Formats: sequence, C-alpha cells, structure tokens
Amino acid sequence: MLKKIATLAVTFACLFSFMASATFLDDNPRFVQVGHNDTTESYIDMNTIQSVRYDPPYYIIRATVVTYDYANNTVQGYDNNFFYNFKAQTVKTQTLGDVSYDLQGNVLSTSALPNPEVKTKDRLSVNGHAANRAFRTCYDMNFFQE
Repeated sequence: MLKKIATLAVTFACLFSFMASATFLDDNPRFVQVGHNDTTESYIDMNTIQSVRYDPPYYIIRATVVTYDYANNTVQGYDNNFFYNFKAQTVKTQTLGDVSYDLQGNVLSTSALPNPEVKTKDRLSVNGHAANRAFRTCYDMNFFQE
C-alpha cells in the first residue's frame, strides 16, 4: 500500500512539474529554438522577421528573440536589429527594446531602450543562430558560409 501511495505521489509531482514549466513557446511552429543552456531556452519569433535593408553585401533584418528562464520562470522577448556584412561574415546586434510575457503569451510590459548600442555577435551565440535563421527566412540561404 505504501508503495502505491509513493508511486502515485511521484506521478503527480512529475505531472505538476511538467505543467508548471509549459509555456506558449512549447510545440508552437511560430517559435523556432535558436539556443539553450542549463537555465534558459531561446527562440526566434518567426512572425516578427522583416527585412529592413537589402544592399548586398550589407543587410539589416529586424526580429524578436524570446527567452524562457527556468530559474526565474519568466519569458522575455528582445526586439533586435541584426546588421550583416556578408563579405566579412560578421553580424552585429542592436537590442531596441524588450517585452515581458506571462507563460500563456500575454504581454505584461514593453520598454524601448534609449540609445541602444550595436555589438558584434559570435556566430555560435543565441543571437548568431537567430541572425542566421532570420537571414535564411528572408533570403532562402544561410548567412554564415562554411
């Protein structure tokens, strides 16, 4: 009898922890994962990708990268400009603002960043992967060439 109660308790704990971590990002084709580590998962919002500048070898694409933080149980979106130099194979990122979401995807707050700086990003970073995915969506090819 004690074994059945313990098994039932473990089952409910597993179900509760699964439900507690479920967010609007899960199994949603609008959000494509571009990075993860031990405490976060990051996605690019495919509905926000838009080409701003097409002037080869220079491009600018705007897109939102959304990060779920397991440690704090929060979801934060970052509106970015990605600046591409195809010849140099470099990407720079400018975060224009952020959006806080609840776990169902409702916007809790937004803010614009004054004087956002432009920073070079590594191709293997979350923003590097997001920039490559955005470029592929706009121009049907990877930005980073092997």
